[in-house]
Amino acid sequence: MKQTVMEKEALQAPEVIARQFKENQGILLDICRFLDKNPPSYVVTIGRGSSDHACTFAKYLFETKLGLPTVSAAPSVLTLYGSELKLNGALVIGISQSGKSPDICDVMRGAKKSGATTIAIVNDVNSPLAKTAQFILPMLAGEEHAVAATKSYIASLSLLIQLVALYAKNKRLIKKASLLPERLAAAIDMDWSAALPILAPVKHTLVLGRGFGFPTAQEAALKFKETCVLHAEAFSGAEVLHGPFALIRKDHPYLMFTQGDNALEGMLHLAQRIKQLGGEIIVAASPDNIANNYFHDVSSLKLLLPPSLHPICDPLMTIQAFYLMIARLAVERGYNPDAPDNLQKITETV
Repeated sequence: MKQTVMEKEALQAPEVIARQFKENQGILLDICRFLDKNPPSYVVTIGRGSSDHACTFAKYLFETKLGLPTVSAAPSVLTLYGSELKLNGALVIGISQSGKSPDICDVMRGAKKSGATTIAIVNDVNSPLAKTAQFILPMLAGEEHAVAATKSYIASLSLLIQLVALYAKNKRLIKKASLLPERLAAAIDMDWSAALPILAPVKHTLVLGRGFGFPTAQEAALKFKETCVLHAEAFSGAEVLHGPFALIRKDHPYLMFTQGDNALEGMLHLAQRIKQLGGEIIVAASPDNIANNYFHDVSSLKLLLPPSLHPICDPLMTIQAFYLMIARLAVERGYNPDAPDNLQKITETV
C-alpha cells in the first residue's frame, strides 16, 4: 500500500520532539522564571479542532501537577457577543498549528490587554497569533501538508508536558519526557493492522478514555470522522455510563485507550460492562497492563503500545500508533486521508 502524506508526517513526530528538546529549552526556562515571579491564579486555553484536544490535555496537566484551575475559552463570547473577559492574573495559552484563525487571535489579544500572561504554541512563529502573544513556544513540526493534523498535535502535547514539568520542578516527569522521542519511535513499530478488518465496515463507534487518555480519545474520534467518514464520538470512561451507554450494541466494536494510572481500574470495569452487553472492546494498552491481567479476558483485540514511559506521556504513544492505523483505514474504506472532502488545511473562524 502506497504511503500517504498523513503517514509520512506522523512518522516525523519523534524527530520533531527531539528537535524541541534541543531548541526550546531556553524559552521554556524563560517562561518558567517569569511565572515564578508572576504566578498565575488560573489558566485559560484557546484552541479549535485538534488544538482544542491539546487544550483538554493541558487542563489535566495544570490541574493535577500545579493545582491551577484550567478552563477552555469560548471565542464566540468575544467575537459574536462582544464580551470582554477579565483575565488579569491568568495564564492564557493559545494553541494553533497555523496561528491564523481570527477568533483565536482576538481572544489572545483581549487576554493580553486585560493583563494576562500569554503564550502561543504555534508551528508558524510568524503567524498573527505568535505576534500577539507575550511568549512563543514553537512546535518545530515543519510544514504539515495533510489536512489531518498529526505531528503538530503530538508536538503540542509534548510542549505542554515540558512546560508543566519544568514549572512544577517535577524531576521525574522531566526525565521521562526527555525519553519521548525514542518511545514515540517504538510506537511507530507497533502493529495495529488487526484492527483494520474490524473497523473497515463500521458506520459508527465510540472512543473511550479517562484522565490523560480522554483528550487522545477526542483526537481519535475526530480523525475517524475527518479521514474515514466514520461517525465516532469520544467519551470519558465515567461520562459514557450516563446517557451514551444506551448506544452500546451487541457485536459492535468500541475503541478504548488506557494508561497505567488511577483511571485504569475504572476503564477495566467499563470494559467488563460493555462485554456483558455483548459489545466488543478494542483496547490499546502497554505490555505491563496486559501482563497484569488487565483486559486479558474482556477485550476482543489488544493493540499493544510500547512499555509504559509515564502515564502522562503514554497517550502520545497511543495517538502516534493510532495515526498510522487510521490513515491506512481511510484508504481501505476508499478515502484519501490527505485531502478529506469539504475540508481545508487552514480553517479561519471568526
